[in-house]
Amino acid sequence: MTCARLTVPSEARWADLVHAAAEKMALTVGFTEDAALDLGLATREAAINACRHGNRFDTAKSVRVDLFRIPEGLRVDVRDYGTGFDPMAAPDPTDAGHRMNTTGRGLLIMRAFVDELHFGYDPHEGMTVTLIKKLSPRVETGEGRVH
Repeated sequence: MTCARLTVPSEARWADLVHAAAEKMALTVGFTEDAALDLGLATREAAINACRHGNRFDTAKSVRVDLFRIPEGLRVDVRDYGTGFDPMAAPDPTDAGHRMNTTGRGLLIMRAFVDELHFGYDPHEGMTVTLIKKLSPRVETGEGRVH
């Protein structure tokens, strides 16, 4: 299993690096550019949430991002060292009462761009958000192009 690990400070400015690493790994294992971008965006949101909500921008804490090549595609684990949260208690940003909020769309974006989204909390290890993006079979066209 191919794996890459990034450990970054709890600062939003590191989100570009996390995004780029996830996108590059997705391209390397065969995702289309669009699918790789989707995974990069979802990973970016998970990392920003880990910084903001998990570690509360405490630079003494880090955010760990593990990227795994799995038979179906890629799995990304984003870990913070905060107190965890209940994803079911997060407000729905599509609800009329929350549409004008300037934050709160991270989970929606993650769900839109990956095939599976899982949450795990361990009081000693913190919160882990797991993103799974599956490779789609490529289809050869009559012109020799791949879709």
